Amino acid sequence: MRLRTNGNDGRVGARVTKAVSPYVVVVAILLVPATVVAQQSGDAAYIAGRLTGLQQQLADLSARLEQLKSQDQQLQQRLEEMRTNFEARLERLERPGAGLRRR
Repeated sequence: MRLRTNGNDGRVGARVTKAVSPYVVVVAILLVPATVVAQQSGDAAYIAGRLTGLQQQLADLSARLEQLKSQDQQLQQRLEEMRTNFEARLERLERPGAGLRRR
Protein backbone atom coordinates (compact mmCIF):
# COMPACT_ATOMS: atom_id res chain seq x y z
CA MET A 1 0.00 0.00 0.00
CA ARG A 2 1.33 3.35 -0.99
CA LEU A 3 0.60 6.78 0.62
CA ARG A 4 -0.07 9.79 -1.53
CA THR A 5 2.34 12.68 -1.34
CA ASN A 6 1.62 16.36 -1.01
CA GLY A 7 5.07 17.62 -1.72
CA ASN A 8 5.91 18.81 1.79
CA ASP A 9 6.64 15.92 4.05
CA GLY A 10 6.08 13.16 1.56
CA ARG A 11 2.87 11.79 3.04
CA VAL A 12 -0.72 13.03 3.22
CA GLY A 13 -2.26 12.75 6.66
CA ALA A 14 1.00 12.01 8.40
CA ARG A 15 1.65 14.02 11.53
CA VAL A 16 4.79 16.01 11.73
CA THR A 17 5.87 16.75 15.25
CA LYS A 18 8.50 19.39 15.79
CA ALA A 19 10.08 20.09 19.11
CA VAL A 20 9.36 23.58 20.45
CA SER A 21 12.40 25.36 21.71
CA PRO A 22 12.36 25.96 25.47
CA TYR A 23 13.40 29.54 24.78
CA VAL A 24 10.25 30.13 22.75
CA VAL A 25 8.16 28.76 25.60
CA VAL A 26 9.92 30.99 28.16
CA VAL A 27 9.55 34.11 25.99
CA ALA A 28 5.87 33.32 25.41
CA ILE A 29 5.29 32.89 29.14
CA LEU A 30 7.07 36.17 29.90
CA LEU A 31 5.15 38.13 27.23
CA VAL A 32 1.67 36.93 28.23
CA PRO A 33 1.50 38.98 31.46
CA ALA A 34 2.70 42.09 29.59
CA THR A 35 -0.06 41.61 27.03
CA VAL A 36 -2.64 41.11 29.78
CA VAL A 37 -1.41 44.22 31.62
CA ALA A 38 -1.53 46.24 28.39
CA GLN A 39 -5.07 45.01 27.77
CA GLN A 40 -6.11 45.83 31.34
CA SER A 41 -4.42 49.22 31.05
CA GLY A 42 -6.36 49.90 27.84
CA ASP A 43 -9.57 48.78 29.51
CA ALA A 44 -8.85 50.99 32.52
CA ALA A 45 -8.22 53.98 30.26
CA TYR A 46 -11.46 53.30 28.38
CA ILE A 47 -13.42 52.93 31.62
CA ALA A 48 -11.86 56.10 33.07
CA GLY A 49 -12.72 58.05 29.92
CA ARG A 50 -16.24 56.68 29.86
CA LEU A 51 -16.71 57.50 33.55
CA THR A 52 -15.50 61.06 32.99
CA GLY A 53 -17.96 61.42 30.11
CA LEU A 54 -20.82 60.07 32.21
CA GLN A 55 -19.95 62.43 35.07
CA GLN A 56 -20.04 65.38 32.66
CA GLN A 57 -23.39 64.24 31.28
CA LEU A 58 -24.73 63.91 34.82
CA ALA A 59 -23.56 67.44 35.66
CA ASP A 60 -25.17 68.78 32.46
CA LEU A 61 -28.43 66.98 33.17
CA SER A 62 -28.45 68.20 36.78
CA ALA A 63 -28.02 71.79 35.59
CA ARG A 64 -30.81 71.32 33.02
CA LEU A 65 -33.05 69.82 35.71
CA GLU A 66 -32.52 72.90 37.91
CA GLN A 67 -33.44 75.16 34.97
CA LEU A 68 -36.59 73.16 34.32
CA LYS A 69 -37.56 73.25 38.00
CA SER A 70 -37.18 77.02 37.99
CA GLN A 71 -39.27 77.35 34.83
CA ASP A 72 -41.90 75.05 36.29
CA GLN A 73 -42.06 77.13 39.46
CA GLN A 74 -42.47 80.33 37.43
CA LEU A 75 -45.21 78.76 35.32
CA GLN A 76 -47.02 77.49 38.41
CA GLN A 77 -46.90 80.97 39.89
CA ARG A 78 -48.24 82.56 36.68
CA LEU A 79 -50.98 79.93 36.48
CA GLU A 80 -52.04 80.67 40.05
CA GLU A 81 -52.09 84.42 39.31
CA MET A 82 -54.23 83.82 36.20
CA ARG A 83 -56.61 81.57 38.14
CA THR A 84 -57.01 84.18 40.85
CA ASN A 85 -57.54 86.91 38.23
CA PHE A 86 -60.15 84.86 36.34
CA GLU A 87 -62.02 83.99 39.54
CA ALA A 88 -62.18 87.67 40.49
CA ARG A 89 -63.46 88.60 37.03
CA LEU A 90 -66.04 85.82 37.11
CA GLU A 91 -67.30 86.95 40.53
CA ARG A 92 -67.71 90.50 39.23
CA LEU A 93 -69.65 89.25 36.20
CA GLU A 94 -71.91 87.06 38.34
CA ARG A 95 -72.95 89.86 40.70
CA PRO A 96 -76.48 91.11 40.19
CA GLY A 97 -76.57 94.09 37.89
CA ALA A 98 -73.01 93.62 36.71
CA GLY A 99 -74.11 93.60 33.10
CA LEU A 100 -75.81 97.02 33.49
CA ARG A 101 -73.04 99.50 33.76
CA ARG A 102 -73.54 103.19 33.40
CA ARG A 103 -71.11 105.03 31.28
